[in-house]
Amino acid sequence: MKATKLPQAFTDLIETGDYIARDDLDAANRFFDAVDSTLSSLCDMPKIGVARQLSDGSTIRMWFVQGFERCLIFYTENEDEIMVLRIIHSSRDYTRLFDVE
Repeated sequence: MKATKLPQAFTDLIETGDYIARDDLDAANRFFDAVDSTLSSLCDMPKIGVARQLSDGSTIRMWFVQGFERCLIFYTENEDEIMVLRIIHSSRDYTRLFDVE
């Protein structure tokens, strides 16, 4: 199984890393490594993420970045792939981003 980041997830990743780097470059590097490690874990066990039902009936999953638990990865999964939709801070209103019921 592989993990694919959608363009918005890639943008989220870079913006979060840049924000962290303003205060601590080493922490930003650890963040990028943690995202890679977390995605690897999700590829091994894709159903560990908490399922969230969208208003259109589809389901997305949510899991935290290991070591940066306030950063959340939102994804869908199938037999071959984890599709990363967003990587955002938990203080954001993700229900508005995804139209979660």
